[in-house]
Amino acid sequence: MKSDKKEILQQSFGHNAFRPLQEEAVDAILAGRDLLMILPTGGGKSLSFQLPTLLMNGVTVVISPLIALMQDQVQSLNAQQMRASMLSSHQELWENDAVIAQALGGSLRFLYISPERLNTPKMQQILTQLNLNFFVIDEAHCISEWGHEFREDYRTLSMLKSRFPHTSIAAFTATATNQVRHDIVAQLGLQNPVMLQGEVFRPNLNITIQQRIKQGYETLVAFLESRKGRNGIVYMSSRKKCEILSDYLNVRGFSSRYYHAGMTPQERSEVFEAFIYDRVEIIVATIAFGMGIDKSNIRFVVHMSLPKTIENYYQEIGRAGRDGEVAEVLLFYAAEDVVFAKLRIDSLTNETYKRHLFENLNTMYHFATAESCRHQFIARYFGDTIAPCKDACDNCQTGEIQRQEITTEAQKLLSTVYRTGQTFGKSYLIDILRGSKNQKIIANNHETLSVYGIGKELSKHQWLVIIDRLLEISNLIPGEFHTLQLTQEGIKTLKGERKIDIALDRLSVKTRVKQFELQNEGGYDVDLFERLREVRSEIARDMNVPPYIVFNDKTLKEMAIHKPQNESQMLAINGVGKRKLEQFGERFLELIKSD
Repeated sequence: MKSDKKEILQQSFGHNAFRPLQEEAVDAILAGRDLLMILPTGGGKSLSFQLPTLLMNGVTVVISPLIALMQDQVQSLNAQQMRASMLSSHQELWENDAVIAQALGGSLRFLYISPERLNTPKMQQILTQLNLNFFVIDEAHCISEWGHEFREDYRTLSMLKSRFPHTSIAAFTATATNQVRHDIVAQLGLQNPVMLQGEVFRPNLNITIQQRIKQGYETLVAFLESRKGRNGIVYMSSRKKCEILSDYLNVRGFSSRYYHAGMTPQERSEVFEAFIYDRVEIIVATIAFGMGIDKSNIRFVVHMSLPKTIENYYQEIGRAGRDGEVAEVLLFYAAEDVVFAKLRIDSLTNETYKRHLFENLNTMYHFATAESCRHQFIARYFGDTIAPCKDACDNCQTGEIQRQEITTEAQKLLSTVYRTGQTFGKSYLIDILRGSKNQKIIANNHETLSVYGIGKELSKHQWLVIIDRLLEISNLIPGEFHTLQLTQEGIKTLKGERKIDIALDRLSVKTRVKQFELQNEGGYDVDLFERLREVRSEIARDMNVPPYIVFNDKTLKEMAIHKPQNESQMLAINGVGKRKLEQFGERFLELIKSD
Protein backbone atom coordinates (compact mmCIF):
# COMPACT_ATOMS: atom_id res chain seq x y z
CA MET A 1 0.00 0.00 0.00
CA LYS A 2 2.92 2.34 0.70
CA SER A 3 4.11 2.32 -2.91
CA ASP A 4 0.53 2.83 -4.07
CA LYS A 5 0.24 5.95 -1.93
CA LYS A 6 3.46 7.43 -3.26
CA GLU A 7 2.57 6.58 -6.85
CA ILE A 8 -0.86 8.21 -6.59
CA LEU A 9 0.69 11.22 -4.83
CA GLN A 10 3.08 11.86 -7.71
CA GLN A 11 1.00 10.87 -10.72
CA SER A 12 -2.37 12.34 -9.69
CA PHE A 13 -1.30 15.26 -7.50
CA GLY A 14 2.21 16.06 -8.75
CA HIS A 15 3.88 15.92 -5.34
CA ASN A 16 6.98 13.93 -4.47
CA ALA A 17 6.35 13.92 -0.72
CA PHE A 18 3.48 14.35 1.71
CA ARG A 19 3.09 17.55 3.68
CA PRO A 20 3.04 17.28 7.49
CA LEU A 21 0.20 15.03 8.78
CA GLN A 22 -1.18 14.20 5.31
CA GLU A 23 0.17 10.65 5.29
CA GLU A 24 -1.15 10.01 8.81
CA ALA A 25 -4.61 11.16 7.67
CA VAL A 26 -4.47 8.98 4.56
CA ASP A 27 -3.46 5.94 6.63
CA ALA A 28 -6.26 6.56 9.16
CA ILE A 29 -8.88 6.70 6.41
CA LEU A 30 -7.52 3.61 4.65
CA ALA A 31 -7.66 1.76 8.00
CA GLY A 32 -11.36 2.66 8.38
CA ARG A 33 -10.76 4.93 11.40
CA ASP A 34 -12.77 8.02 12.26
CA LEU A 35 -10.64 11.16 11.89
CA LEU A 36 -10.61 14.77 13.00
CA MET A 37 -7.98 16.82 11.19
CA ILE A 38 -7.33 20.46 12.10
CA LEU A 39 -4.98 21.91 9.54
CA PRO A 40 -4.48 25.56 8.51
CA THR A 41 -5.83 26.67 5.16
CA GLY A 42 -3.36 25.69 2.47
CA GLY A 43 -2.02 22.79 4.54
CA GLY A 44 -3.43 20.14 2.21
CA LYS A 45 -6.68 18.93 3.82
CA SER A 46 -8.33 18.08 0.48
CA LEU A 47 -5.53 15.76 -0.65
CA SER A 48 -5.79 13.97 2.70
CA PHE A 49 -9.21 12.57 1.77
CA GLN A 50 -8.98 12.65 -2.03
CA LEU A 51 -5.93 10.39 -2.23
CA PRO A 52 -7.33 7.48 -0.15
CA THR A 53 -10.52 7.54 -2.22
CA LEU A 54 -8.45 6.68 -5.29
CA LEU A 55 -7.17 3.59 -3.44
CA MET A 56 -10.60 2.40 -2.28
CA ASN A 57 -13.73 0.94 -3.82
CA GLY A 58 -16.97 2.86 -3.69
CA VAL A 59 -17.89 6.53 -3.47
CA THR A 60 -16.79 9.17 -0.96
CA VAL A 61 -19.64 11.45 0.15
CA VAL A 62 -18.34 14.94 0.93
CA ILE A 63 -20.63 17.17 3.00
CA SER A 64 -19.78 20.80 2.35
CA PRO A 65 -21.50 24.04 3.43
CA LEU A 66 -21.35 26.16 0.27
CA ILE A 67 -22.34 25.57 -3.34
CA ALA A 68 -19.43 27.68 -4.60
CA LEU A 69 -17.00 25.57 -2.57
CA MET A 70 -18.49 22.33 -3.92
CA GLN A 71 -18.38 23.62 -7.50
CA ASP A 72 -14.74 24.58 -7.09
CA GLN A 73 -13.65 21.19 -5.77
CA VAL A 74 -15.73 19.19 -8.25
CA GLN A 75 -14.27 21.18 -11.13
CA SER A 76 -10.74 20.66 -9.84
CA LEU A 77 -11.22 16.89 -9.39
CA ASN A 78 -12.71 16.45 -12.86
CA ALA A 79 -9.86 18.45 -14.40
CA GLN A 80 -7.55 15.83 -12.89
CA GLN A 81 -9.75 13.01 -14.24
CA MET A 82 -11.07 12.04 -10.81
CA ARG A 83 -14.80 11.55 -11.34
CA ALA A 84 -16.78 13.92 -9.11
CA SER A 85 -20.27 15.46 -9.10
CA MET A 86 -22.48 17.45 -6.77
CA LEU A 87 -26.15 17.72 -5.93
CA SER A 88 -27.22 21.34 -5.85
CA SER A 89 -30.33 23.49 -5.72
CA HIS A 90 -28.74 25.54 -8.53
CA GLN A 91 -28.99 22.55 -10.89
CA GLU A 92 -32.02 21.45 -12.83
CA LEU A 93 -33.96 18.44 -11.52
CA TRP A 94 -32.80 16.29 -14.44
CA GLU A 95 -29.17 17.21 -13.71
CA ASN A 96 -29.48 16.09 -10.09
CA ASP A 97 -31.24 12.89 -11.22
CA ALA A 98 -28.34 12.18 -13.60
CA VAL A 99 -25.84 12.64 -10.75
CA ILE A 100 -27.81 10.23 -8.55
CA ALA A 101 -27.87 7.70 -11.38
CA GLN A 102 -24.09 8.01 -11.76
CA ALA A 103 -23.60 7.48 -8.03
CA LEU A 104 -25.91 4.45 -7.92
CA GLY A 105 -24.21 3.05 -11.02
CA GLY A 106 -20.80 3.22 -9.36
CA SER A 107 -19.21 5.63 -11.85
CA LEU A 108 -18.48 8.40 -9.31
CA ARG A 109 -15.53 8.57 -6.93
CA PHE A 110 -16.76 11.70 -5.11
CA LEU A 111 -20.30 12.93 -4.43
CA TYR A 112 -20.64 16.42 -2.92
CA ILE A 113 -23.80 17.39 -1.04
CA SER A 114 -24.84 20.10 1.41
CA PRO A 115 -25.92 19.35 5.00
CA GLU A 116 -29.38 20.70 4.11
CA ARG A 117 -29.79 18.15 1.32
CA LEU A 118 -28.41 15.36 3.50
CA ASN A 119 -31.17 16.10 5.99
CA THR A 120 -33.94 14.94 3.60
CA PRO A 121 -35.56 11.47 3.70
CA LYS A 122 -34.94 11.01 -0.04
CA MET A 123 -31.19 11.67 0.25
CA GLN A 124 -30.83 9.43 3.28
CA GLN A 125 -32.61 6.64 1.37
CA ILE A 126 -30.27 7.12 -1.62
CA LEU A 127 -27.24 6.88 0.66
CA THR A 128 -28.35 3.44 1.88
CA GLN A 129 -28.16 2.23 -1.74
CA LEU A 130 -24.62 3.52 -2.40
CA ASN A 131 -21.38 1.62 -1.98
CA LEU A 132 -20.03 4.09 0.59
CA ASN A 133 -16.36 4.04 1.57
CA PHE A 134 -16.36 6.97 4.04
CA PHE A 135 -17.96 10.34 4.78
CA VAL A 136 -16.08 13.64 4.68
CA ILE A 137 -17.31 16.57 6.77
CA ASP A 138 -15.71 19.72 5.39
CA GLU A 139 -15.60 22.94 7.46
CA ALA A 140 -16.46 20.79 10.49
CA HIS A 141 -16.29 23.75 12.90
CA CYS A 142 -19.75 24.72 11.58
CA ILE A 143 -21.24 21.95 13.75
CA SER A 144 -20.25 23.67 17.00
CA GLU A 145 -22.36 26.40 18.54
CA TRP A 146 -19.13 27.65 20.12
CA GLY A 147 -17.55 28.07 16.70
CA HIS A 148 -17.56 31.29 14.71
CA GLU A 149 -19.66 29.99 11.79
CA PHE A 150 -22.25 27.76 13.48
CA ARG A 151 -24.84 26.35 11.07
CA GLU A 152 -27.97 24.68 12.46
CA ASP A 153 -28.13 22.15 9.61
CA TYR A 154 -24.71 20.81 10.56
CA ARG A 155 -26.27 19.48 13.79
CA THR A 156 -28.20 16.94 11.72
CA LEU A 157 -24.92 15.25 10.80
CA SER A 158 -25.10 13.57 14.20
CA MET A 159 -27.43 11.03 12.57
CA LEU A 160 -24.66 9.65 10.32
CA LYS A 161 -23.25 7.33 12.98
CA SER A 162 -26.67 5.96 13.88
CA ARG A 163 -27.76 5.47 10.25
CA PHE A 164 -24.37 4.27 8.94
CA PRO A 165 -22.53 2.80 11.96
CA HIS A 166 -19.99 0.91 9.85
CA THR A 167 -18.98 3.87 7.65
CA SER A 168 -16.11 5.96 8.98
CA ILE A 169 -16.19 9.77 9.16
CA ALA A 170 -13.29 12.09 8.35
CA ALA A 171 -13.90 15.63 9.64
CA PHE A 172 -11.76 18.57 8.53
CA THR A 173 -11.44 22.19 9.60
CA ALA A 174 -8.79 24.91 9.58
CA THR A 175 -9.66 26.29 13.01
CA ALA A 176 -10.89 24.83 16.29
CA THR A 177 -10.34 25.84 19.88
CA ASN A 178 -10.28 23.04 22.48
CA GLN A 179 -13.96 23.67 23.18
CA VAL A 180 -14.90 23.46 19.48
CA ARG A 181 -12.72 20.38 18.95
CA HIS A 182 -14.47 18.46 21.73
CA ASP A 183 -17.85 19.61 20.42
CA ILE A 184 -17.11 18.31 16.91
CA VAL A 185 -16.17 14.85 18.25
CA ALA A 186 -19.26 14.70 20.48
CA GLN A 187 -21.75 15.99 17.91
CA LEU A 188 -20.53 13.64 15.14
CA GLY A 189 -20.26 10.71 17.54
CA LEU A 190 -16.74 9.92 16.32
CA GLN A 191 -15.52 6.59 17.70
CA ASN A 192 -11.97 6.68 19.11
CA PRO A 193 -10.97 9.08 16.31
CA VAL A 194 -7.46 9.73 15.09
CA MET A 195 -6.82 13.35 16.11
CA LEU A 196 -4.41 15.30 13.91
CA GLN A 197 -3.66 18.96 14.49
CA GLY A 198 -1.15 20.89 12.43
CA GLU A 199 0.81 23.92 13.50
CA VAL A 200 -1.25 27.09 13.49
CA PHE A 201 1.71 29.15 12.26
CA ARG A 202 1.50 30.16 8.59
CA PRO A 203 5.01 31.60 7.96
CA ASN A 204 4.15 32.76 4.43
CA LEU A 205 1.50 35.17 5.75
CA ASN A 206 2.95 38.57 6.60
CA ILE A 207 0.66 40.25 9.16
CA THR A 208 0.46 44.04 9.49
CA ILE A 209 -1.97 45.91 11.77
CA GLN A 210 -2.43 49.65 12.14
CA GLN A 211 -4.95 52.16 13.39
CA ARG A 212 -7.36 53.33 10.72
CA ILE A 213 -7.17 56.96 9.65
CA LYS A 214 -10.71 58.20 8.96
CA GLN A 215 -12.31 55.61 6.63
CA GLY A 216 -8.97 54.14 5.69
CA TYR A 217 -9.48 54.57 1.94
CA GLU A 218 -6.27 56.52 1.25
CA THR A 219 -4.14 54.10 3.25
CA LEU A 220 -5.73 51.18 1.40
CA VAL A 221 -4.95 52.78 -1.96
CA ALA A 222 -1.33 53.31 -0.85
CA PHE A 223 -1.16 49.58 -0.11
CA LEU A 224 -2.80 48.53 -3.39
CA GLU A 225 -0.83 50.83 -5.72
CA SER A 226 2.21 48.55 -5.98
CA ARG A 227 0.06 45.41 -6.07
CA LYS A 228 -1.87 45.95 -9.28
CA GLY A 229 -2.24 42.72 -11.20
CA ARG A 230 -2.48 40.72 -7.98
CA ASN A 231 -5.61 39.06 -6.61
CA GLY A 232 -6.91 40.02 -3.19
CA ILE A 233 -9.92 40.33 -0.89
CA VAL A 234 -10.91 43.42 1.09
CA TYR A 235 -13.35 42.74 3.93
CA MET A 236 -15.87 45.38 5.03
CA SER A 237 -18.37 45.37 7.90
CA SER A 238 -21.53 46.16 5.92
CA ARG A 239 -23.09 45.63 2.50
CA LYS A 240 -23.35 49.35 1.76
CA LYS A 241 -19.70 49.93 2.64
CA CYS A 242 -18.69 47.15 0.22
CA GLU A 243 -20.47 48.86 -2.65
CA ILE A 244 -19.08 52.32 -1.83
CA LEU A 245 -15.48 51.12 -1.48
CA SER A 246 -15.63 48.98 -4.62
CA ASP A 247 -16.87 51.96 -6.65
CA TYR A 248 -14.14 54.13 -5.08
CA LEU A 249 -11.41 51.65 -6.05
CA ASN A 250 -12.68 51.40 -9.62
CA VAL A 251 -12.59 55.18 -9.95
CA ARG A 252 -8.99 55.06 -8.70
CA GLY A 253 -8.04 52.64 -11.48
CA PHE A 254 -8.31 49.25 -9.77
CA SER A 255 -10.25 46.20 -11.01
CA SER A 256 -12.84 45.59 -8.29
CA ARG A 257 -16.26 44.00 -7.67
CA TYR A 258 -18.33 43.84 -4.49
CA TYR A 259 -19.94 40.76 -2.93
CA HIS A 260 -22.45 40.43 -0.09
CA ALA A 261 -25.50 38.45 1.05
CA GLY A 262 -27.91 41.14 -0.18
CA MET A 263 -27.17 40.26 -3.82
CA THR A 264 -29.14 37.64 -5.73
CA PRO A 265 -27.60 34.15 -5.97
CA GLN A 266 -27.01 34.78 -9.68
CA GLU A 267 -25.19 38.07 -8.99
CA ARG A 268 -23.02 36.47 -6.30
CA SER A 269 -22.22 33.54 -8.58
CA GLU A 270 -21.19 35.90 -11.39
CA VAL A 271 -18.82 37.88 -9.13
CA PHE A 272 -17.37 34.71 -7.58
CA GLU A 273 -16.71 33.25 -11.03
CA ALA A 274 -15.10 36.49 -12.27
CA PHE A 275 -12.68 36.36 -9.34
CA ILE A 276 -11.92 32.64 -9.64
CA TYR A 277 -11.20 33.01 -13.38
CA ASP A 278 -8.96 36.08 -12.83
CA ARG A 279 -11.33 38.43 -14.67
CA VAL A 280 -11.38 40.77 -11.66
CA GLU A 281 -8.50 41.39 -9.28
CA ILE A 282 -10.10 42.64 -6.05
CA ILE A 283 -13.26 41.51 -4.27
CA VAL A 284 -14.67 43.91 -1.67
CA ALA A 285 -16.88 41.73 0.49
CA THR A 286 -18.61 41.04 3.75
CA ILE A 287 -17.83 37.77 5.52
CA ALA A 288 -20.43 36.19 3.20
CA PHE A 289 -17.54 35.68 0.78
CA GLY A 290 -14.77 33.17 0.97
CA MET A 291 -15.40 30.20 3.26
CA GLY A 292 -13.52 27.26 1.80
CA ILE A 293 -12.50 29.14 -1.36
CA ASP A 294 -9.84 27.07 -3.12
CA LYS A 295 -8.25 29.85 -5.19
CA SER A 296 -4.53 29.41 -4.57
CA ASN A 297 -3.12 32.73 -5.85
CA ILE A 298 -4.76 35.24 -3.50
CA ARG A 299 -1.84 37.48 -2.63
CA PHE A 300 -3.45 39.75 -0.01
CA VAL A 301 -6.39 39.97 2.39
CA VAL A 302 -7.30 43.31 3.95
CA HIS A 303 -9.71 43.92 6.83
CA MET A 304 -11.00 47.49 7.01
CA SER A 305 -12.26 46.98 10.59
CA LEU A 306 -11.94 44.50 13.44
CA PRO A 307 -13.26 41.00 12.72
CA LYS A 308 -15.62 39.55 15.33
CA THR A 309 -13.27 36.85 16.59
CA ILE A 310 -9.76 35.47 16.25
CA GLU A 311 -11.35 32.41 14.56
CA ASN A 312 -13.00 34.63 11.94
CA TYR A 313 -9.76 36.50 11.39
CA TYR A 314 -7.66 33.35 11.05
CA GLN A 315 -10.12 31.77 8.62
CA GLU A 316 -10.29 34.92 6.51
CA ILE A 317 -6.55 35.60 6.30
CA GLY A 318 -6.12 31.89 5.52
CA ARG A 319 -7.60 32.55 2.09
CA ALA A 320 -4.35 34.26 1.14
CA GLY A 321 -1.26 32.35 0.09
CA ARG A 322 -2.80 28.89 -0.20
CA ASP A 323 -0.03 28.02 -2.65
CA GLY A 324 2.58 28.55 0.06
CA GLU A 325 3.98 31.69 -1.56
CA VAL A 326 4.33 34.95 0.38
CA ALA A 327 1.01 36.74 0.92
CA GLU A 328 0.16 39.87 2.89
CA VAL A 329 -2.63 40.39 5.40
CA LEU A 330 -3.44 43.89 6.56
CA LEU A 331 -5.85 44.89 9.33
CA PHE A 332 -7.09 48.41 10.05
CA TYR A 333 -8.86 49.10 13.34
CA ALA A 334 -10.27 52.01 15.33
CA ALA A 335 -11.90 52.43 18.74
CA GLU A 336 -15.25 52.94 17.04
CA ASP A 337 -15.14 49.32 15.81
CA VAL A 338 -15.34 48.20 19.45
CA VAL A 339 -18.09 50.69 20.27
CA PHE A 340 -20.33 49.54 17.42
CA ALA A 341 -19.63 45.87 18.16
CA LYS A 342 -20.62 46.36 21.80
CA LEU A 343 -23.85 48.03 20.77
CA ARG A 344 -24.73 45.02 18.62
CA ILE A 345 -23.87 42.57 21.39
CA ASP A 346 -25.80 44.56 24.01
CA SER A 347 -28.97 44.19 21.94
CA LEU A 348 -28.95 40.40 22.48
CA THR A 349 -30.94 38.76 25.27
CA ASN A 350 -28.97 35.57 26.01
CA GLU A 351 -26.57 36.65 28.77
CA THR A 352 -24.29 33.60 28.44
CA TYR A 353 -23.94 34.13 24.70
CA LYS A 354 -23.39 37.88 25.20
CA ARG A 355 -20.59 37.20 27.65
CA HIS A 356 -19.01 34.81 25.15
CA LEU A 357 -19.19 37.46 22.39
CA PHE A 358 -17.70 40.15 24.65
CA GLU A 359 -14.79 37.85 25.50
CA ASN A 360 -14.20 37.28 21.78
CA LEU A 361 -14.32 41.02 21.08
CA ASN A 362 -11.88 41.83 23.88
CA THR A 363 -9.46 39.17 22.64
CA MET A 364 -9.65 40.52 19.09
CA TYR A 365 -8.95 44.07 20.27
CA HIS A 366 -6.04 42.94 22.43
CA PHE A 367 -4.63 41.14 19.39
CA ALA A 368 -4.84 44.33 17.31
CA THR A 369 -3.12 46.44 19.97
CA ALA A 370 -0.57 43.85 21.17
CA GLU A 371 3.15 44.58 20.97
CA SER A 372 4.16 40.91 20.84
CA CYS A 373 4.44 38.58 17.82
CA ARG A 374 1.12 38.40 15.94
CA HIS A 375 1.59 34.78 14.94
CA GLN A 376 2.50 33.80 18.49
CA PHE A 377 -0.69 35.45 19.78
CA ILE A 378 -2.84 33.50 17.31
CA ALA A 379 -1.05 30.22 18.08
CA ARG A 380 -1.53 30.71 21.82
CA TYR A 381 -5.24 31.36 21.29
CA PHE A 382 -5.61 27.98 19.57
CA GLY A 383 -3.58 26.17 22.22
CA ASP A 384 -0.35 25.99 20.20
CA THR A 385 3.10 27.16 21.29
CA ILE A 386 5.54 28.76 18.86
CA ALA A 387 8.55 31.04 19.04
CA PRO A 388 8.21 34.62 17.76
CA CYS A 389 8.06 34.63 13.95
CA LYS A 390 11.04 37.07 13.61
CA ASP A 391 10.05 38.41 10.17
CA ALA A 392 6.41 37.52 9.36
CA CYS A 393 4.58 40.25 11.28
CA ASP A 394 4.95 43.98 11.82
CA ASN A 395 5.79 43.71 15.51
CA CYS A 396 8.69 41.33 14.88
CA GLN A 397 9.90 43.27 11.82
CA THR A 398 10.03 46.57 13.71
CA GLY A 399 12.97 45.39 15.79
CA GLU A 400 14.16 47.83 18.43
CA ILE A 401 11.39 50.32 19.19
CA GLN A 402 11.37 53.40 21.36
CA ARG A 403 9.61 52.74 24.65
CA GLN A 404 8.25 54.92 27.42
CA GLU A 405 7.81 54.01 31.07
CA ILE A 406 4.21 54.39 32.26
CA THR A 407 4.48 52.90 35.75
CA THR A 408 3.11 56.05 37.43
CA GLU A 409 0.21 56.27 34.98
CA ALA A 410 -0.49 52.55 35.43
CA GLN A 411 -0.56 52.97 39.22
CA LYS A 412 -3.01 55.87 38.91
CA LEU A 413 -5.30 53.71 36.78
CA LEU A 414 -4.99 50.61 38.96
CA SER A 415 -5.61 52.66 42.08
CA THR A 416 -8.78 54.07 40.51
CA VAL A 417 -9.98 50.53 39.76
CA TYR A 418 -9.31 49.53 43.39
CA ARG A 419 -10.85 52.62 45.01
CA THR A 420 -14.09 52.28 42.99
CA GLY A 421 -14.56 48.66 44.10
CA GLN A 422 -13.59 47.03 40.79
CA THR A 423 -17.18 47.48 39.58
CA PHE A 424 -16.80 50.02 36.75
CA GLY A 425 -15.71 50.02 33.11
CA LYS A 426 -13.10 51.88 31.09
CA SER A 427 -14.95 55.09 30.29
CA TYR A 428 -16.09 55.73 33.86
CA LEU A 429 -12.62 55.13 35.30
CA ILE A 430 -11.08 57.50 32.75
CA ASP A 431 -13.70 60.13 33.55
CA ILE A 432 -12.64 59.98 37.22
CA LEU A 433 -8.95 60.29 36.32
CA ARG A 434 -9.65 63.26 34.03
CA GLY A 435 -11.87 65.02 36.60
CA SER A 436 -15.15 64.77 34.73
CA LYS A 437 -18.23 66.28 36.40
CA ASN A 438 -20.72 63.84 34.90
CA GLN A 439 -23.78 63.10 37.01
CA LYS A 440 -22.93 59.45 37.74
CA ILE A 441 -19.60 60.40 39.31
CA ILE A 442 -21.26 63.06 41.48
CA ALA A 443 -24.05 60.65 42.46
CA ASN A 444 -21.49 58.08 43.58
CA ASN A 445 -19.44 60.72 45.48
CA HIS A 446 -16.42 59.65 43.45
CA GLU A 447 -15.35 63.25 42.97
CA THR A 448 -14.14 63.01 46.59
CA LEU A 449 -11.70 60.19 45.83
CA SER A 450 -7.97 60.95 46.02
CA VAL A 451 -7.60 59.74 42.41
CA TYR A 452 -10.18 62.19 41.07
CA GLY A 453 -8.60 64.46 38.45
CA ILE A 454 -5.04 63.13 38.82
CA GLY A 455 -4.88 62.09 35.16
CA LYS A 456 -5.84 65.31 33.38
CA GLU A 457 -2.53 65.46 31.53
CA LEU A 458 -3.49 62.50 29.32
CA SER A 459 -6.25 62.34 26.71
CA LYS A 460 -9.03 59.77 26.82
CA HIS A 461 -7.36 57.97 23.91
CA GLN A 462 -4.07 57.73 25.80
CA TRP A 463 -5.78 56.32 28.89
CA LEU A 464 -7.55 53.74 26.73
CA VAL A 465 -4.18 52.68 25.29
CA ILE A 466 -2.77 52.32 28.82
CA ILE A 467 -5.74 50.17 29.83
CA ASP A 468 -5.15 48.00 26.75
CA ARG A 469 -1.51 47.60 27.78
CA LEU A 470 -2.48 46.57 31.33
CA LEU A 471 -4.97 44.06 29.98
CA GLU A 472 -2.36 42.74 27.56
CA ILE A 473 0.18 42.07 30.35
CA SER A 474 -2.51 40.70 32.73
CA ASN A 475 -2.47 43.53 35.27
CA LEU A 476 -6.20 43.82 34.65
CA ILE A 477 -8.84 41.36 33.54
CA PRO A 478 -12.33 42.11 32.21
CA GLY A 479 -15.14 41.28 34.61
CA GLU A 480 -18.87 40.96 34.09
CA PHE A 481 -20.79 43.87 32.54
CA HIS A 482 -17.59 45.40 31.04
CA THR A 483 -15.98 46.08 34.41
CA LEU A 484 -12.22 45.96 35.06
CA GLN A 485 -10.68 43.97 37.89
CA LEU A 486 -7.22 43.78 39.40
CA THR A 487 -5.01 40.70 39.12
CA GLN A 488 -2.13 39.65 41.37
CA GLU A 489 0.21 41.13 38.75
CA GLY A 490 -1.71 44.39 38.91
CA ILE A 491 -1.42 44.48 42.70
CA LYS A 492 2.35 44.07 42.38
CA THR A 493 2.46 47.04 39.98
CA LEU A 494 0.28 49.08 42.34
CA LYS A 495 2.69 48.36 45.21
CA GLY A 496 5.66 49.48 43.10
CA GLU A 497 7.14 46.00 42.80
CA ARG A 498 7.42 46.16 39.02
CA LYS A 499 7.69 48.73 36.25
CA ILE A 500 5.50 49.05 33.16
CA ASP A 501 6.48 50.42 29.77
CA ILE A 502 4.82 50.78 26.38
CA ALA A 503 5.79 51.38 22.75
CA LEU A 504 5.94 55.16 22.47
CA ASP A 505 4.05 55.41 19.20
CA ARG A 506 0.99 53.75 20.76
CA LEU A 507 0.36 56.85 22.83
CA SER A 508 -0.17 59.06 19.77
CA VAL A 509 -2.62 58.59 16.89
CA LYS A 510 -0.77 58.35 13.59
CA THR A 511 -2.02 60.84 11.03
CA ARG A 512 0.40 60.07 8.19
CA VAL A 513 -0.59 57.55 5.52
CA LYS A 514 1.86 54.68 5.68
CA GLN A 515 3.76 53.76 2.52
CA PHE A 516 3.67 50.00 2.11
CA GLU A 517 6.59 48.19 0.55
CA LEU A 518 5.89 45.19 -1.64
CA GLN A 519 7.15 42.01 -0.05
CA ASN A 520 10.26 40.75 -1.83
CA GLU A 521 9.61 37.24 -3.16
CA GLY A 522 12.76 37.16 -5.35
CA GLY A 523 14.64 34.21 -6.79
CA TYR A 524 12.66 33.66 -10.00
CA ASP A 525 12.65 35.04 -13.53
CA VAL A 526 9.80 37.55 -13.28
CA ASP A 527 9.47 38.03 -17.05
CA LEU A 528 9.29 34.27 -17.68
CA PHE A 529 6.80 33.88 -14.83
CA GLU A 530 4.46 36.43 -16.43
CA ARG A 531 4.66 34.64 -19.80
CA LEU A 532 3.98 31.31 -18.10
CA ARG A 533 0.90 32.93 -16.55
CA GLU A 534 -0.29 33.93 -20.01
CA VAL A 535 0.04 30.33 -21.26
CA ARG A 536 -1.79 29.13 -18.16
CA SER A 537 -4.64 31.57 -18.84
CA GLU A 538 -4.94 30.37 -22.45
CA ILE A 539 -5.11 26.72 -21.37
CA ALA A 540 -7.62 27.56 -18.62
CA ARG A 541 -9.88 29.33 -21.14
CA ASP A 542 -9.70 26.34 -23.48
CA MET A 543 -10.56 23.95 -20.63
CA ASN A 544 -13.10 26.34 -19.07
CA VAL A 545 -11.48 26.04 -15.64
CA PRO A 546 -9.92 28.60 -13.27
CA PRO A 547 -6.22 29.21 -14.07
CA TYR A 548 -4.95 27.91 -10.70
CA ILE A 549 -6.43 24.47 -11.48
CA VAL A 550 -3.97 24.19 -14.38
CA PHE A 551 -0.96 25.11 -12.19
CA ASN A 552 -0.76 27.38 -9.18
CA ASP A 553 1.60 30.36 -8.90
CA LYS A 554 4.07 28.42 -6.78
CA THR A 555 4.49 25.80 -9.52
CA LEU A 556 4.98 28.48 -12.18
CA LYS A 557 7.58 30.23 -10.03
CA GLU A 558 9.47 26.94 -9.62
CA MET A 559 9.44 26.61 -13.43
CA ALA A 560 10.76 30.18 -13.69
CA ILE A 561 13.58 29.28 -11.28
CA HIS A 562 14.66 25.83 -12.52
CA LYS A 563 13.63 26.25 -16.20
CA PRO A 564 13.11 22.51 -16.94
CA GLN A 565 14.17 21.42 -20.44
CA ASN A 566 12.53 17.98 -20.69
CA GLU A 567 9.69 15.89 -19.27
CA SER A 568 11.84 14.33 -16.56
CA GLN A 569 12.92 17.74 -15.28
CA MET A 570 9.35 18.99 -15.54
CA LEU A 571 8.08 16.13 -13.34
CA ALA A 572 10.56 17.21 -10.67
CA ILE A 573 8.68 20.52 -10.35
CA ASN A 574 6.34 20.49 -7.34
CA GLY A 575 2.73 20.41 -8.57
CA VAL A 576 3.47 18.77 -11.94
CA GLY A 577 2.09 15.24 -12.03
CA LYS A 578 2.08 12.73 -14.85
CA ARG A 579 -1.51 13.51 -15.80
CA LYS A 580 -1.00 17.26 -16.04
CA LEU A 581 2.25 16.76 -17.91
CA GLU A 582 0.39 14.66 -20.49
CA GLN A 583 -2.45 17.18 -20.72
CA PHE A 584 -0.57 20.42 -21.26
CA GLY A 585 3.02 20.15 -20.04
CA GLU A 586 4.45 20.42 -23.57
CA ARG A 587 3.17 23.98 -24.01
CA PHE A 588 5.03 25.14 -20.90
CA LEU A 589 8.17 23.26 -21.92
CA GLU A 590 8.14 24.89 -25.35
CA LEU A 591 7.92 28.36 -23.80
CA ILE A 592 10.70 27.68 -21.29
CA LYS A 593 13.04 26.20 -23.94
CA SER A 594 12.45 29.19 -26.21
CA ASP A 595 13.34 31.64 -23.42
